[in-house]
Amino acid sequence: MSPATDRPPPAWTWDDEIATALRLRFQQWTRCNSSGLVDQLEQYLHPAFLYVSVFGRRYDRDGYLTLVRSLEPGATYIVHRAAARVNGPIAQLDGDYFTHSVTNDGEDLSAHTRFTATWVHGSDGWRCLTQQGTSYEPDEHTRDEVAALLRDQQGR
Repeated sequence: MSPATDRPPPAWTWDDEIATALRLRFQQWTRCNSSGLVDQLEQYLHPAFLYVSVFGRRYDRDGYLTLVRSLEPGATYIVHRAAARVNGPIAQLDGDYFTHSVTNDGEDLSAHTRFTATWVHGSDGWRCLTQQGTSYEPDEHTRDEVAALLRDQQGR
């Protein structure tokens, strides 16, 4: 019970509808990364956005946008799974994705990533407040799926 209200605190609940909406927003975000559409990317990021990469680097919003501007054209993002739990205007999205991306100076940022992101709903819709990724070794099926998609892209 909350002493101020004599009511229990709000509970986190799993929400498939919000998970689908946030997964779509995340996919749109990664398309902006892939296409260099940084001006469009800003609509997905909260003004206080903080990103922690699988390499342990921390970026505020401006730093993240600078990182995206440095990506070579053709970066690839493949979202495998995403689930969300919600508590009022806050959602926690977690899942797995693969990125194949390289910066203009040749740094390879490619990784299989498990991520957790906190999204906040306001008057302008859902915006990501934080995202943190951890590198992981995918199962054989996921590795094969990613390899096939990358081969298809290179064949275009």
